[in-house]
Amino acid sequence: MSEISKYETLLNDLLNIESEVSILVEKLKVTTEKLKEKELQIAVLKQENQNLSKKVSELEYQIENIKTSNSFPNIESINIENSEILKTRIKNLINKIDYYLSS
Repeated sequence: MSEISKYETLLNDLLNIESEVSILVEKLKVTTEKLKEKELQIAVLKQENQNLSKKVSELEYQIENIKTSNSFPNIESINIENSEILKTRIKNLINKIDYYLSS
């Protein structure tokens, strides 16, 4: 082989490597952007989860206060049905948030 063909082969190899590296760099940029978006989504969902948990605690506290107060004697039977429905809805929301956070 002549010296010129060796240099041409080496140059072609280097060009191929350079193109592969540029493709990998572009893929890294895209992946990094997606990761940042997911991290932002996770932060938002965690904040929503905290807010919902706080609301759940407040509602449970209010339910306990209503149950302990004697101003509404028949309110307990009404609140049990409503509180079960409310608890189910809240649990579903929390499960959805947990699912989004885990994915």
